[in-house]
Amino acid sequence: MLRYPISTLLYLAKISIKDKIQDALKIYDNIDAYVEIEVKDKNGNIIKRHKQRSHSFVENFLSQLLTILGRYIDCPASGYFNGALNYSTGIQIGTGTTPPSPQDTALTSPIANGTGAGQMVYPSSPTFGTIKINGNTVSFTITSSITNESGSPITVTEVGLYGQSSGAFTGLLTHDLLSSPITVPNNAAITIIYTLSVTT
Repeated sequence: MLRYPISTLLYLAKISIKDKIQDALKIYDNIDAYVEIEVKDKNGNIIKRHKQRSHSFVENFLSQLLTILGRYIDCPASGYFNGALNYSTGIQIGTGTTPPSPQDTALTSPIANGTGAGQMVYPSSPTFGTIKINGNTVSFTITSSITNESGSPITVTEVGLYGQSSGAFTGLLTHDLLSSPITVPNNAAITIIYTLSVTT
């Protein structure tokens, strides 16, 4: 029996091929930014129009993102919001198999925090790496180790990053289906590492 529906397998195959090509060519286009410029004469007529891709996300962009992730205190997986939690983490895992869409606000089937059936124990907070600069690339990592104390194996199929900014709930920032489901035995831990980078 297939772990994923056929539609999801086709989605994952397309993403896998795209990843391999981008890794080989070192081309990434997950975040696009453009600069558009218009010059108008005194009558309001456009006399010059210019458009180009922005290539210049800088260190401050990642610093602000790091702040959002570091301030995360809400978790849709548990059903509580605005600080009513006994843990906080920027990384969530789940068992859903629906391909991500731009409108996603939560994982399809998030795994709740706890030791009951189908639950896993999240850390009190994620571990943030320091911002690193290598040539024109700035990067940092965010890591969470999540333990299965439910008494049975749990298969993880999706991961995501959640964030909060200035006290207002922000929610899901990234949603990824794993190309291969990962089964976590009872009393074992799964470690998720996200590496975020920008290149000028």
